[in-house]
Amino acid sequence: MSNIKDINQDQFIQEVVEVSKTTPVIVDFWAPWCGPCKQLTPALEKVVNNKNGKIILAKINVDENQEIASQLNIQSIPTVYGFVDGKPIDAFQGAQPESKIEIMVDKMIDATPGNEIPKLVADAEQSYKDQKFEESMSLYEQLIGMDSANPKIIAGLLRCLIQLKRFDDAKEMFESFDDSITENEEISKIRKLLDSSNVKNDHFLNENLINEVIAKPQDKDLRYKLAETYLSANDIKKGFDELLKIFEQDPNWNESAAKKKLLEFFDLLGLNDPNVIEARKKLSSMMFK
Repeated sequence: MSNIKDINQDQFIQEVVEVSKTTPVIVDFWAPWCGPCKQLTPALEKVVNNKNGKIILAKINVDENQEIASQLNIQSIPTVYGFVDGKPIDAFQGAQPESKIEIMVDKMIDATPGNEIPKLVADAEQSYKDQKFEESMSLYEQLIGMDSANPKIIAGLLRCLIQLKRFDDAKEMFESFDDSITENEEISKIRKLLDSSNVKNDHFLNENLINEVIAKPQDKDLRYKLAETYLSANDIKKGFDELLKIFEQDPNWNESAAKKKLLEFFDLLGLNDPNVIEARKKLSSMMFK
């Protein structure tokens, strides 16, 4: 069965309503004269093709199928409807960025009857939050076998490998990715995090720097260098602790450098990271005390 097809209103019940009971169907209402349609349709096709058969795109020319357009109250084009289990569950009008289409499509796939992936992902995420990284990784490995191109699953597995300091395994995974994976925003953040790590620092932190900070606890330049060294060695908690000490001493030091570095790593690590969860609470309490 083709992932992308042109249909008419006589085929709508069978090709959209019935098919969506087993496979989600995204319906693109367009017309040849519509400029925004020419922008949107290629983006829809790209996202659908990247899902490897998990969703179908049905395209309907409204000029030739005015009855179904009227029934669905299509007032402007392009209009997109998402059908799952025989019912529309989402819609939007006008050209949209690929990222918004991706969100809608993933929501539809997750809502498909019988799809057990969302529950397993939730279990894996909870194990990660609980710092049970081996358990979380095992679940993500199981999920990769079920949906190998799902960026959310790939990102979860990569983050587990980084937490377990299996950097070579994470880098090996990146070497196997095609452009559709590496262009994903979350995957790109993990790549940046991995590239910023200097694993050799893990056991060879500059002891002179540590001793200098102990001797000069108010020297924020020294403490900031120490924080960067910890973060580079993927000793995230210690790095965050040093940055929080700087923020507590002087939130505005060096144009709020400590806060900026914290927020940068919060973004790279993701909000489910246990170190991020703890550091965000501490930062918030300092900001609003």
